[in-house]
Amino acid sequence: MKVKIVPCLFFLLNTFLFATYYAVSKEALGRIEPIIFSFCEMVTLLPAGICILIMTRKDMSKAVIKRGVILGSLLCLALFTIAIALKYTTATSTAFFPSLNGLLAALIAWLFFRQPSGKVTWFAGTISAVGTVLLISNSSMGGWRGMTIAFLGGLFFTCYVFLADHQQQEDIAPWPLFGIELVTMAGWAMLIALLFGDWQSVHPSFPKDIWIILYIAGATTFLPTLITVLMQKYVSPVTVSFIYILEPILGAIVANMYLHETLPLQGYLGGGLVVVGTIIHTLSVAWHPNRTRSFESPFTLLDQRIHRSFVSLVSYPLLLLGISFVLLYRFGGFPPGAWIELFRIWPNLATLLQQGNETFVVLLFIQAICWFIAWVTFSTMVILTIYHILISLLSRPRVPVHHQPPRYS
Repeated sequence: MKVKIVPCLFFLLNTFLFATYYAVSKEALGRIEPIIFSFCEMVTLLPAGICILIMTRKDMSKAVIKRGVILGSLLCLALFTIAIALKYTTATSTAFFPSLNGLLAALIAWLFFRQPSGKVTWFAGTISAVGTVLLISNSSMGGWRGMTIAFLGGLFFTCYVFLADHQQQEDIAPWPLFGIELVTMAGWAMLIALLFGDWQSVHPSFPKDIWIILYIAGATTFLPTLITVLMQKYVSPVTVSFIYILEPILGAIVANMYLHETLPLQGYLGGGLVVVGTIIHTLSVAWHPNRTRSFESPFTLLDQRIHRSFVSLVSYPLLLLGISFVLLYRFGGFPPGAWIELFRIWPNLATLLQQGNETFVVLLFIQAICWFIAWVTFSTMVILTIYHILISLLSRPRVPVHHQPPRYS
């Protein structure tokens, strides 16, 4: 009982921290473009990730790096999606869609992993789904674009929970895994911000937006990710997703207190049903033995199929390099426009600062540094890919040729 209740309490803390994301970031997203905001959030955690990797370098392995890159990439995608959804709809409406995570998790476990869910799980999921319908039908959703993006954000978070559970089936060192996730998120954030970020629409309010970004980075990204890495192995993904169902309720409360957003009576009734469904499922899991099966098999089979073929092992990195080069050259060129602009204004840099153009200069420096990191990363990927292909060619086992003696009739 204690072994399950304690991790559940940590994930409940995660839920509260996630719930504050929507209300706290909503104001800043009115001044900072969502992609740039997420970029600032994730890059803020880059020093912490590097320090963790330095301190835990002895526990590093290829398996840890691979798992960290996969988890960090998916979490980065989820965070970007949620930030973009907040641009098109309210904080309360965006927070509603994670309440579908429990039902989505049960469906994923049943459809893709062939893991049957109990009657209590389906009953709790049905109650939560009804509550979600009431919540959504009584809120301003900002059109189909806002609804679709918010739904995808919740779906990506659910997939992240399943992948986190799968990646920790083996005895993987959690701290280097956590560091790799943070560094991966920062790397993807730099690339996405460079390619798709609207830097001209950034009009921050200092120092308020700095404190908002620091809170979002530390309280809603760093701590929840750390808790997931350390505690996911003790709780099934379905249970975690059901606990996250409470997120819209807490999000609506925080939005009401922080942004003064309100709901009609039917919305609060739907919130009550969501809470009831969560309590039913969580208590049933806490009091009964864990009968869930490992989700490792489908992922392991897919990984074996990819690495069994040498052509696949070589073609995928080359395809990734080709796509990366096209994106970098198409959107930034070489040398990037930020480098050329910075070189052009360098003699008049002091004059621009005296004229009150600090924001323009700072953003230009950030773009130039990010383009430098992007091209250095691409060059490193090219070197590692060539090294990987050569090692694969040299270490690939040769199939012995058997010569059969001729037969004479």
